[in-house]
Amino acid sequence: MPTVTDLQIQKNNKTRANVYIDGQFSCALEMLTVMKLGLKIGQEISAEQLRQASLDSERSVAFEKAASYLSRGYKTVHQMRQYLTGKGYDADVTEHVIRKLKDYRYLDDQAYARMYVEQNGNSKGDRRLKQELIQRGISFDLAESSSAQTSEQALQNAQLLAEKYMRGRTNDVKTLQRLQRYLLGRGYGYDTVNSVLRLYQD
Repeated sequence: MPTVTDLQIQKNNKTRANVYIDGQFSCALEMLTVMKLGLKIGQEISAEQLRQASLDSERSVAFEKAASYLSRGYKTVHQMRQYLTGKGYDADVTEHVIRKLKDYRYLDDQAYARMYVEQNGNSKGDRRLKQELIQRGISFDLAESSSAQTSEQALQNAQLLAEKYMRGRTNDVKTLQRLQRYLLGRGYGYDTVNSVLRLYQD
């Protein structure tokens, strides 16, 4: 059976160790994994045990990277999957980490969508909100239900944006055309935008 012939703590990362089997480098494992397995020089280890140890180590490192990524701000499941895949983790490791993060409620697309709309709903219409949520990996149905605004909410928010936009500007045709494009670009519907424009027309 294959035998561990050397264990060397990495110089640049003291939390990982290089494992040598029968005199040849085999893999790098987290020290937590090494200790959990009780690996030591002279110990016999099967290929399956080593594979499981390597998988456990990869999952541990991937989870730490995912936690660090989340510390910069809340993420969707899609964003996390893209991040871990971009770091080179295979599908098994990636999905394991995502399941774990969901269990801890660190990943929750419904909560993300609700929070995103709360933070941006005053300055963007439902069309824009839905589009941005979908771009972040939120499902179409969830994006649509989360971004929905009443006509009164949309009109009130669009009016406030228009007031800021028109501050110091005259109500000439070109300015109102630019205001129309601005509000449409913020995701408000034509009915809402036209209602706002009528407030500035003589």
